[in-house]
Amino acid sequence: MAKSKLLIIALFAFLLTAPLSVYAFEAKTGNFIYVSEEEIIDGNLFAAGTTITVDGTIKGDVICAGQSININGNVEGDVICAGQSININGDVAGNVRVAANSVTIRGAVSRNVMAFGAGVLLDKGASVGMDMLIGAAAGEIRGKIGRDLYGGAADAIIAGEVGRDVKLKIDKQKTSEAGLIIGDGAVIGGNVIYTDKNEANISQGAIVAGEVTHNLPKIKQKKFIAINWAWVRLYSIFSALVIGLVLISLWGKEIKKLTDKMLERAGASIGWGVVVMFLAPIISILLLITFIGIPLAFLLMGVWLIALFTGKILVGILIGRSILEKFWKKQKDSMIWAMVVGIVVCWFIFSIPLVGWMFSLAALWWGLGGIWLYFKKT
Repeated sequence: MAKSKLLIIALFAFLLTAPLSVYAFEAKTGNFIYVSEEEIIDGNLFAAGTTITVDGTIKGDVICAGQSININGNVEGDVICAGQSININGDVAGNVRVAANSVTIRGAVSRNVMAFGAGVLLDKGASVGMDMLIGAAAGEIRGKIGRDLYGGAADAIIAGEVGRDVKLKIDKQKTSEAGLIIGDGAVIGGNVIYTDKNEANISQGAIVAGEVTHNLPKIKQKKFIAINWAWVRLYSIFSALVIGLVLISLWGKEIKKLTDKMLERAGASIGWGVVVMFLAPIISILLLITFIGIPLAFLLMGVWLIALFTGKILVGILIGRSILEKFWKKQKDSMIWAMVVGIVVCWFIFSIPLVGWMFSLAALWWGLGGIWLYFKKT
């Protein structure tokens, strides 16, 4: 069970004033991570790998990152995961906060769900005890939501039950088609309030207890938006270039070694980046509760924020090095040119509508995890 020196120090300081059993956890890494049906983890599970399957019982939270994530057992805490495909087939007693290309929930979630991805499905027979927030290209609600459904989608289908209100912003690209469909069998206990260019398609077999309110999108000045967008992007690029120049000037050789490790262990870097991103604030909050741990909490948060700020810049340098190696061999050893080319290319990708934020988040995890793995080994 691998732990970094920083994590060990933080936990040791906190455990001076708190019982160990309360903060038990287990960390698993590898290409294939499996928690068998008979296994019971008495605490939190931190997992990072290509394929993660949980058939057993988790007494605490599940915090994970991987390509394929399948939670079939019972989780008594929260589920906080990111990956390419996430399937929650078991019951979750707490909240679910997930981001993936494909998110499918087939079990019962006792509290809230926050789901972000290209496709988000609350399947028939699944349930959410409280509220559900979605951010998706295609969202399908075929199960039961105890309270409100809200968020945004390009296309949304509601064919299940919502206890209170539906509040959605629809941004469908095809202007001639309805982006919101409320199908047969849908039961909505409150109001339906949606923003869309088109009228929703509400089936005669659907039941809406409250009012249906259709709001048109606000007309924005396209010229102003374009100028503002360009200014923000340029400012972001130049800020990253300045910071990258400082990093290379002071630690050029170390940056080269670090990015080499990020490329060699890309999957592990992204996985550990997710774990560190969520774990550091939790440890800091726990340390703040104690008097003796307050200075360490501020130190940990400071290091964490610096790592977050530089993570995407390191990915830019790595991408730039790869581009120079393939297309401009004369400058392949120039860290400056690698930084400039890589940051410009990456920041352009990060600005792509709808999907750019996913690449940006993945780059942040990649860089953060790369920093973790590099200093853990030194």
